[in-house]
Amino acid sequence: MPYLYNVEKRISLHIVAITLIAVIGVTAFTYLFINNYIQKKRLKYIYDYMALEDYNNASFIFNELYGKNPLNKNILITGIDLYYDILIRADKNDVIKTSSENIIRYAKQLLLTGNFIKNKYIIYQRLGHGYRSLGKAYYTDAYNSYIEAINNGDNRTSTAIELSKICYEIGLYEDAIKYLENSIEKEMNVNNGEFINMELYYELANAYEGNKDYTKAIQILSSIDGKFNNRSLEVKSYSKLGNLYFRQGLYKESEFFYKKALEIDDKNPDLYYSIGTLYRETNRKSEAIKMFREAIKINNSYKPAAEALRRL
Repeated sequence: MPYLYNVEKRISLHIVAITLIAVIGVTAFTYLFINNYIQKKRLKYIYDYMALEDYNNASFIFNELYGKNPLNKNILITGIDLYYDILIRADKNDVIKTSSENIIRYAKQLLLTGNFIKNKYIIYQRLGHGYRSLGKAYYTDAYNSYIEAINNGDNRTSTAIELSKICYEIGLYEDAIKYLENSIEKEMNVNNGEFINMELYYELANAYEGNKDYTKAIQILSSIDGKFNNRSLEVKSYSKLGNLYFRQGLYKESEFFYKKALEIDDKNPDLYYSIGTLYRETNRKSEAIKMFREAIKINNSYKPAAEALRRL
């Protein structure tokens, strides 16, 4: 009898232990499930507020979630998305600075602690944009981040353009040419030889200009003449052609393209200033004065034109 009693006692203890473990397991699973559900719901609220550009409420929810779980991958990704969204719409220096610093902070945490990050190239691209927005001291960091984005599979035209602009800032014009030409080739392959993004060509011309190959830059811009689907880009391209011809002392061609740009945008003080500079260079003083005055009429704080007038 004592033997049977001891066996029954041990069996009872096993049943109690298993029952307790099962209860704890179910409770923990239920807690995690509910907590995960609530977290997903609140993350969705952040994106809903972002769509409405209600960044106060979006930031409030994010900061609360981040404070409770600062290393959660989904929360960090949402924070990067949130502050990137704020950054690309910001026009105040303090907002730009704060947003950029937050993107860098959360991106670094994610890349250091997160495993198996889906679309990692997006994180690197946004990190690059954050560095770029902080100014010249961070351009090398921005360049390295954009390179990491491309190395992680970023084939987007926008990233190639952002990288090229950073290359100009740090004098890596040949790198800019390489990445832009690669991007154009990829676009051509995807679109069966019918390339439609003219901005890549414009930036490629900028890269060749920076590399002192003005003839190549002119050839590229001339090849897209009449193919523009963007008014602003068309004005910039004609203005750039005017600048390139001016650099080479081809003033007739330069004037032609400046005026072509002016036909599209006659409220652009830069164009009047450029034409005025051309007239001054070719000893057409009265016409130069008229152009500089037009620039000031459009923008009465336009210093280059005011300075040019003072010297005439």
